[in-house]
Amino acid sequence: MWVKNHCRLFAVAFSIGTSVGLLILGGAAMAQNTSAATDSTATAANEAATDDKPVEYVPKTKAQLRKLLSNLQFKVTQNEGTEPAFNNLYWNNKRDGKYHCIVCDQPAFDSKTKFESGTGWPSFFQPVDPKSVGYKNDFHLFYKRVEVHCSRCGAHFGHVFDDGPVPTGKRYCMNSASLKFYERKNPEQQ
Repeated sequence: MWVKNHCRLFAVAFSIGTSVGLLILGGAAMAQNTSAATDSTATAANEAATDDKPVEYVPKTKAQLRKLLSNLQFKVTQNEGTEPAFNNLYWNNKRDGKYHCIVCDQPAFDSKTKFESGTGWPSFFQPVDPKSVGYKNDFHLFYKRVEVHCSRCGAHFGHVFDDGPVPTGKRYCMNSASLKFYERKNPEQQ
């Protein structure tokens, strides 16, 4: 009887502890997401330029993004998803050009820094500008990874690892679904 009562007590305590823990983690995640959204809005100073005139970025609502993006693009950029390896648009792209954020069109990566990592995702050794990306610790797989996102709109790009080539030693492993490629027509064009 004593064991049975203690088992029940343990089960109730465990259930309450788990619920409280999930509420705390959920609240922290929501606060972090709110903070990231605020931080991305604050970094809107990284403006894209068209015809030498700065373009002011106006954030879109989730409803607007659902209409503008494919299901996969929305899952990757808004819900930190990952597209399939070797089955995505840019993993094997060899053309010369720049990769922009699919959500806000901010330049993010250049083909001059792209390399074959063997992972099945487009990989770069550095962003086009250090200020064009932001970073966040990610513990979704029970170990620390560093998530990379757009510094302007907060869209999830992928992760960065410390196993890349020289000169940086970094591997920015990005999702094609988070990027839009613009081919460079003129080799002298930056």
